[in-house]
Amino acid sequence: MGRTVLRGGTVLTPRPAGTGDVVIAGRDILEVGPTGPASGPATLPGATVVDCAGLLVVPGVVDGHLHVLGGGGGSGYHTRIPELPADVIVEAGTTSCVGMPGVDPITRNPEALLARTYALPVTGPRARAMAGGFHWPPPTVTGSVLRDLHLLPHLVGVKIALYEHRATAPGPAELARLLRELEWAAGATGKGCLLHVHLGTGAGDPDLLPRALDESGADPRRLQVTHANYTTGTLALATRLGGLGCWVDVNPLINPDRIAGAVAPVDAVAALLAGGIPADRLTLSSDGNASVPRTLPDGTTEPFAYRVELLPTVRALTVAGVLDLPDALALVTANPAAALRLDRGGPAGPGGLGALRAGGPADIAVLDPDLRVRHVFRDGEHLVRDGRAVAPDPFRPPHRPDPAP
Repeated sequence: MGRTVLRGGTVLTPRPAGTGDVVIAGRDILEVGPTGPASGPATLPGATVVDCAGLLVVPGVVDGHLHVLGGGGGSGYHTRIPELPADVIVEAGTTSCVGMPGVDPITRNPEALLARTYALPVTGPRARAMAGGFHWPPPTVTGSVLRDLHLLPHLVGVKIALYEHRATAPGPAELARLLRELEWAAGATGKGCLLHVHLGTGAGDPDLLPRALDESGADPRRLQVTHANYTTGTLALATRLGGLGCWVDVNPLINPDRIAGAVAPVDAVAALLAGGIPADRLTLSSDGNASVPRTLPDGTTEPFAYRVELLPTVRALTVAGVLDLPDALALVTANPAAALRLDRGGPAGPGGLGALRAGGPADIAVLDPDLRVRHVFRDGEHLVRDGRAVAPDPFRPPHRPDPAP
């Protein structure tokens, strides 16, 4: 069993653990501790040593909302975005992701989403997926959402879209029933079985989700609202739901530079904290590869970019003084892992994701002080070395630079 020693970095589990070593044995972390003889070359002959002096050693990023099949399609056939390459994901520091259904349920069906989910770990991140999408009832594999969740281990929840003019969604009674079914599925499978709700900008009953939670009797942690920063209105609703115990997700893709009326991610997190939502109930997800490029004021089209990066927002939160680094890192590591129950393990993979601990999976990112990715390990495999994927995606030119977002 090959061993790798990440030597002398500043270790965040994501809680501070001082300067030390992380020893990888096969797919797992053997030891997290101070640099010393226990992890020295004499004790571990033949071990590969990665010098991490001056660098941060942290859990791999868990991106809970990523369009691995490509989003778009709602504005014409030509607006369907291509699949997301595996190397793009891991070069952003992401070792686990959840593939999302989007606005197109016809050509981006659950079979295609699951197939991409199964393919990604060959050279890239761990991957799960969600059922659902913008249309209700959603397409299924087995004939029902409940059967899909029970029988398909990689499905970890259901996405719906509320307050969207192009979406259909369950009504109040159906929504309460869906939450009860997710409670049953979570107990039966040990999976997170989240109801992941896209908050749109359209009109609608703001009491719908709180009432469905109350009527269903479901654990509030079964519900996660995303796009909390779409508008001040979605932020107010998200704050209300967070106060009830639900998970609240903020997306860096949504910002005032791109979307009129949007709330900057840093400002949204600050507002949620000021509204009494505990930091450990907040998550960041990229919503990466989601939609077509915008038409700019001069009539040209902005360059296409995958926009899967979360770590720049983590850094921005710390620079602005909204959160310290361990709490900001938890928004993309420990918190989404807890929301999805990836910290506990289950039918789709091991537990312990989102944290660094002895006996846990060796899903690790090594970052420079500005949180730029230097190395990434998933299951102990060195996927990114010196900022570049070791195995570039075979279906695109290797290391094609993306335009700046």
